[in-house]
Amino acid sequence: MIRILRSKLLIAFLCTLLVLIGYLLLSKNKVIGSNRENIILVGETKHKQKSISEFSNESKKYSYVSFDNLYENTTLYFGSKIFQFGHIKKLDPEDKYMLVALDGNDASRVCKVRYTDSNFARNISSLQEDDTVKFYGEVLSVDNYINEKGRQIRRPVIAANFIQLKINK
Repeated sequence: MIRILRSKLLIAFLCTLLVLIGYLLLSKNKVIGSNRENIILVGETKHKQKSISEFSNESKKYSYVSFDNLYENTTLYFGSKIFQFGHIKKLDPEDKYMLVALDGNDASRVCKVRYTDSNFARNISSLQEDDTVKFYGEVLSVDNYINEKGRQIRRPVIAANFIQLKINK
């Protein structure tokens, strides 16, 4: 009787161990249970990226829109070409978006910027949280979400056409 119980426990332990190993192998190298710093590595599509000087003529078609105007009148700006600058608060390289705090790094004034690798200026090799960027893009929509306090919040979503590091002078 004890031998049967021991063998059943051994089999249960081995099955649990196999499931755990399988889960870890299939998690695609994601770090589990830790906060890792997100970084966007840029450079895979250098031939498609423009330099700042190459984009300077196109940049004249974009107009600055303050966060207040953008937030309160988002529907008026749908499809409009705007530019803005701010600090990166969150990066999501898998879904290809970043949350950027506008108007002096204010966490309550955040917009969502969707990008592709070819949207970055040619001289950028990587971006990480708290970097200051200047981006040009078109207003797509409004993103509704519930914040950590349980309030429904909305933020503008912008499809980036060009992103550059902003150098503070």
